[in-house]
Amino acid sequence: MFFPLIYWIVLPLALAGLVVRWIKKTSPLTPAADVRDLFDRSPIERKWFRAARRDAQGLVALGDFEKQPEAVEAAYAGKEKAQATGEKAEFLVFNDQAELLEQVDS
Repeated sequence: MFFPLIYWIVLPLALAGLVVRWIKKTSPLTPAADVRDLFDRSPIERKWFRAARRDAQGLVALGDFEKQPEAVEAAYAGKEKAQATGEKAEFLVFNDQAELLEQVDS
């Protein structure tokens, strides 16, 4: 009874966890150059989120937020403003490690 539990449930989950750790280790996500420049110019506090706008002029920060829903709301508000004026832009939400969490296009 105990052996099938280990063989069919525990062992595959443990192997899957090792595979995920190996993938994260061997293929790190590197942010784009403009995102790296934005985070180098103005660092963000740990566990905060940043909303940004990317258009023809480049990447511009919309603000830093303590909670992710606040940053997402700022991105959607920027999207609505851009749609109202007929502009094309991307609105991005990043975490403190410059990882893209959400992307909205206008």
